[in-house]
Amino acid sequence: MRLEAFSNGNSILHKLDPRVKILAYLPLITLTALSTELRQASLSFAAGTITIYLAKVYGCLLVQRLAVVNVFMVFLWLTLPLSIPGETVWTAGSLRISREGLALSLLITIKTNAIALYTVSLLGTTTITALSHALQHLRVPGRLVTVFYFFYRYIGVITDEYEKMLRMLQARGFRSTTSIHTVRVYAYFIGMLFVKSYERSERAYSALLMRGFTGGFPLLAHFTFQRRDLVFACFMTSLFLTIMLL
Repeated sequence: MRLEAFSNGNSILHKLDPRVKILAYLPLITLTALSTELRQASLSFAAGTITIYLAKVYGCLLVQRLAVVNVFMVFLWLTLPLSIPGETVWTAGSLRISREGLALSLLITIKTNAIALYTVSLLGTTTITALSHALQHLRVPGRLVTVFYFFYRYIGVITDEYEKMLRMLQARGFRSTTSIHTVRVYAYFIGMLFVKSYERSERAYSALLMRGFTGGFPLLAHFTFQRRDLVFACFMTSLFLTIMLL
């Protein structure tokens, strides 16, 4: 599925214990998000690039993922330099671009891309089933893990239903315009999608009850902490401390 586009591979990061990757991911993205210095953000971005190289997931698909993230950065670059007060570096009529606005835009862009690289290289190289299993091992509340897993399992089903209904509208000659008819059609469309989602959830719940489902999944297998996991944990801890000391 789309959420597991990077999970198939034979790299070092693909073989790591998912628990180690989660424990390395959370502090790093938190520290990166809270960074206020360009040096910190740049080092974090460089480390994210290294993890991408280790995961061997570079290619067109990675570029597409980063392009989606950076579309939002374009709006920041169009607004922040004009709205943040400070030293003016360029003027055109009433428009003034400040150095502080450019610096803030650059900082946010670097941090956003660093977090995206960490997400792809650490979490993206793990299957959703393994992530759910690891979260249970890390004592995350079972209901949250179950909701997370079912979200993954059925988001594709709902997407397929959405695309099927959209094709049905197009086959009937519907074209989106600015008329009240279009608004009414989209309102019915969204309502039917919710109804179909509810009916699907009822069928899935009944099927689970017939199989003895009690609200959680038993752990039938367990992860093995190996030497490579220890080496990776030490490396990520050193990286975290270095970024923090900067």
